[in-house]
Amino acid sequence: MNNLKYSYMTNMWGMITDFPKINNFKEMYNVDRSNVAYYMDWDKILKYHVTAGITGIELMFYTIPYIKHFFGSLKNFSEFSKERGIEQITGTFSFASGSEDKSNHNQIWAYNQMMIDSTYELGGENINIMPAGNYYGTGPLSSDQLKTAAECFNEIGRMAADKGITACIHNEFFCAINLHDHERFIELTDPEYVAYCLDTAQLALMGVDPVQFYDKYHERVKYFHLKDTDHYGVPDHIRYGPGAEFADDGTRWFWEVGGGEVDFKGLWKLLKKHDHKGWMAIESDGTPDPVASLLLSKWYIDHELSPIYN
Repeated sequence: MNNLKYSYMTNMWGMITDFPKINNFKEMYNVDRSNVAYYMDWDKILKYHVTAGITGIELMFYTIPYIKHFFGSLKNFSEFSKERGIEQITGTFSFASGSEDKSNHNQIWAYNQMMIDSTYELGGENINIMPAGNYYGTGPLSSDQLKTAAECFNEIGRMAADKGITACIHNEFFCAINLHDHERFIELTDPEYVAYCLDTAQLALMGVDPVQFYDKYHERVKYFHLKDTDHYGVPDHIRYGPGAEFADDGTRWFWEVGGGEVDFKGLWKLLKKHDHKGWMAIESDGTPDPVASLLLSKWYIDHELSPIYN
């Protein structure tokens, strides 16, 4: 049995507002004879994952109300997914914007309690959380603000643990908690309740070597977001600017696993060294074709990385 299993972050499929299953698929296809229908049918979308050997999926926070509306309940969607070969909805993604201000904590906790409850109903085991808002308009955080944000996250971690779910810090390259204080933030959080989701490309964009970071923090890292980038160490004025996630000139920050400069082979050697086990989520942020990106990433994992661990 493989120690590593693969999930896929479904954000590039858009909202789950299209069709659980298109019953008149051929009729819909004949309207424009493009690939649109193939990308709007969740019956087929889930089968694409399973065919590629990806048997988990991860969900963004904004999909939760739509799943409830179109499937009747989160449990129904989980069962729908399992019927198509998805082993587990591995978790969800949430946020804690404004965590540096105590007056926001009750609202943040209430929202994340909803996300924790949703993750539990879906059968997930982790919730990945952006620990603060965007750097622009918020950063840099003072030492007191950083401590306050950590206190907020610790409480979310305790709330998640009550449901048997692991709360993970997820850094973004444009987050208010950034290159100069993100390790301090990790150290301020309680390791009993707060883990870390290592996003390979987000760390690289910040200017952090994800391989060295994993070696240092492997005991805290419980989950991964796997994607590549060819933009190591984006300058502060870009990361800290407005709308940094979406470059005005159309620059694509993220690529398929193996399509950039991240040392995934070095990372896989450490995964073996530290005996890492569990789910790892493939991401394809910014792709114009999620099927192609999913397959390319999985090919690289299967043919270039898995032999290192196995």
